[in-house]
Amino acid sequence: MRITPVLSGGAIIGVLSATALHTEAQSAAPTRYLSIASLAPAGSQGAAALETMNRELRRRTSNRLAFRWYLGGVQGDEAEVVRKIRTGRLDGGALSATGLQHMHRPVLAFQLPGMFPDPESFLRAYAALKPTLEQGFERDGYSLVFLSPAPGPRMFSRRAIRVPEDLRAARPWRWHDDPILPALYQEVGAAGVALGVGEVLMGLQTQRIDTVYAPPLAAIALQWSAHLSYMSERSASGSLNALVLSQRSASAISPADRATMQAVVAQAVNIYRPVILRAEESAIRTLQSRGITTLALTQAERQRWLAAFAGTRARLSRSLCDPAWMARVQAAGAGP
Repeated sequence: MRITPVLSGGAIIGVLSATALHTEAQSAAPTRYLSIASLAPAGSQGAAALETMNRELRRRTSNRLAFRWYLGGVQGDEAEVVRKIRTGRLDGGALSATGLQHMHRPVLAFQLPGMFPDPESFLRAYAALKPTLEQGFERDGYSLVFLSPAPGPRMFSRRAIRVPEDLRAARPWRWHDDPILPALYQEVGAAGVALGVGEVLMGLQTQRIDTVYAPPLAAIALQWSAHLSYMSERSASGSLNALVLSQRSASAISPADRATMQAVVAQAVNIYRPVILRAEESAIRTLQSRGITTLALTQAERQRWLAAFAGTRARLSRSLCDPAWMARVQAAGAGP
């Protein structure tokens, strides 16, 4: 269950930019541009990370290689971005698992609700199975420049939602491309409202929807929090983000420049990830100072959510992920 910000460890999702972000220096044009789309808003910390990557890539490759970022959803939602990567209209994308699922479906197992009892078990599973995921993307025709864990989303609502059954009286949003939330809503008897990311703010303003899922930082950046009153005490799922190229585009880069690109991106992620995590913690305090109430659940209420999450995973195991893979992911989170 999710929205996830790309690069958060990276960028925050949104549809705030009307034009592509071009970070080219005032020097001669690079030999090769990589056109990459993201839902990250221009001006966000994630966008700053992307711009830093571009400057450093140009410097280290003596201007042979550069990123051309298209931010704010100008290339469409993530499913559309993946279609454009497949047809060669884009070289790659900075994507959340909602987009990555269209490249390699098993990635969604890491974002199933209640899959991990705590963030530490999610990180253990990610570390243990990252090489397997990388190999899977390669087999499916894509090249991961980086794969990173990110803060999971929280539930924001206009009314207090303490137990799963409270969703039946709500008007919860679901992303068009998200297969997980519809299964949760079906499990608890709720009806979700399908909207694109760019339609959510208007949906909140007109009360077409009254419940959304987002990381706290995204809820502020997208102005959604101004129309909501409650926030869940924690995220129910992990989240993975990636910068990914088509193998066709990756293979057109020299091995030396490709290695440099991966080193530049890894360095930027290492630098910006702590910044983003601190910003996420600050966003929670900001939301609370603006009157958003964090719902502290009783143990009995938490157990009802865990039961609903288990039912949701059972539903999805029949259509979303191989049950054996789901069990492997869960076991990896439990550790040795």
